[in-house]
Amino acid sequence: MWHQFQHSGGIKSCVIIRLAARHRTTGSVGDRPRSGAPLVMDRNDDQYLRTYALRHRYATATQLQACLREVRGTRVSRQTIRNQLHRFAQDHVTWTMQQWSTVLIHSKDSKNCHDSSFK
Repeated sequence: MWHQFQHSGGIKSCVIIRLAARHRTTGSVGDRPRSGAPLVMDRNDDQYLRTYALRHRYATATQLQACLREVRGTRVSRQTIRNQLHRFAQDHVTWTMQQWSTVLIHSKDSKNCHDSSFK
């Protein structure tokens, strides 16, 4: 049976054999649950962080951490802030100016940090 998959898609037989074994064991070929800590930031926290960081380009991770805690009530480490922003940068490093022109960043936000260090 794996021969038909191998010939139709150019998939190596070891991949098919491994997937078949996983299916026999777990009943699925999908990714298994992974260990690790649960995510601290939800999608809205992540969006707020990105937007705020884009508006305040010179804000430090410590300032962004304080802002996220003040406005959203989310407590995260400075390293988490850096990791999230790095992931965003990596995902958008190849964007063109035309793609960036479609991003709307409003200058005023109803939920904003009122710390003088951000102005």
